[in-house]
Amino acid sequence: MPKYLILLLLVSCGNDRIINSASSSETSVLKSYKALAAKHKLQIVNPDEPGEKLTLCLTFVEKVSGDPHPNQKVHFYHTDTNGEYMPTISSDESTARLNGTAFTDESGRILVQTILPGDYGSSSDNRHIHTTVFGAKPEAYDIHFKQYTGFMGTRFAEGSDQHFLADLKRNSDGSLIAFLTIATKNPFK
Repeated sequence: MPKYLILLLLVSCGNDRIINSASSSETSVLKSYKALAAKHKLQIVNPDEPGEKLTLCLTFVEKVSGDPHPNQKVHFYHTDTNGEYMPTISSDESTARLNGTAFTDESGRILVQTILPGDYGSSSDNRHIHTTVFGAKPEAYDIHFKQYTGFMGTRFAEGSDQHFLADLKRNSDGSLIAFLTIATKNPFK
């Protein structure tokens, strides 16, 4: 196989790690999320935590109807910047050092402030945040990041209704932000 063809294949299968600046409308949306009441906001990391600061503006809706899920309990957990979960219960990653729970507001919104998780294991481009939506069937939904998900991971997420790709944006302070609607299956009871 010619060298230029191999190079072309490598380039076309690589990730586009370009992170665009947030638009003025996205900045306005971020401000509205920051104004949410405390029970609808979650600060997973302290200010000294290493890694790129990340703010998630999330909306949880029911997949079929599109109706928001008000007052829904949601748990989040992920690795640190080195790709380590460091769970308090060794066989339970949901007890990762970086974890927390919040409730959606009447419009299904939650603001999460954390860091961009690191890759873990021998894989690269597998950064994600685990999300447990209590009462949904199933309860597990994962947030992946477009700029840090390889070709196969992107195809997997696009073919799944439990994995969501967030497009990272750069905030004016240099931190990362993402806006994502997570459509959960089956109505809550």
